[in-house]
Amino acid sequence: MTNSFDRHTIHRFDEELQALHFQVLEMGERVVDDMDTSADTVICAILARRCPKGRDLRTLLSTLKIVNNLEKIGDEAVKLANFVDYMHSHEDGDACNFPLDDILRLGGVSIEIAKSALEVFERLDGEQARQFGKIHLNLDQQFQHGLRHLVAFLQTEKTCVSNAVSQILMMKALERIGENSRCIGELVVFQLEGEEPRHHTPDMAQDFPLGE
Repeated sequence: MTNSFDRHTIHRFDEELQALHFQVLEMGERVVDDMDTSADTVICAILARRCPKGRDLRTLLSTLKIVNNLEKIGDEAVKLANFVDYMHSHEDGDACNFPLDDILRLGGVSIEIAKSALEVFERLDGEQARQFGKIHLNLDQQFQHGLRHLVAFLQTEKTCVSNAVSQILMMKALERIGENSRCIGELVVFQLEGEEPRHHTPDMAQDFPLGE
């Protein structure tokens, strides 16, 4: 265990923070709703019992938001599974064989960001957390490239609109997994240094450059 917390006179408080930390890491491996609810309950109980201040308060507030981001990652993963199931169950002889390279590249970047986010949270590594902007830029570039490639493909294959919509939504789900993972890195910086996380407003015209 390489992370560290401020030591308190009440050692039970240290144990509660460490237990919460491990619980969120476990949630990061599983990203399921029941653990989301459990972590929320633990955080609220600590807030009520300890009335923390300073970094302790930031730790609990950032952890609450990290739990929310992990829950959203789980939701996006479920969407991906549903899209794949839909595309396979509705496949017929006229269905187009979409190139999957773009989705695979985007998925690889998203998984890289998600794993890095869990490592950053496990070690409470502020320096590594600050590198997420560069990784996220790569994610955005892969997403934009995939959209342009898909639009070009549709210009020659007019019968694949329904599957194209599913593919766009799959790419968007992967992008959101990366986005929520990046937010975890920013929240670690907030926990350690008190620097407010940046808020990014998506530009829909940029996300869907169908007119290019």
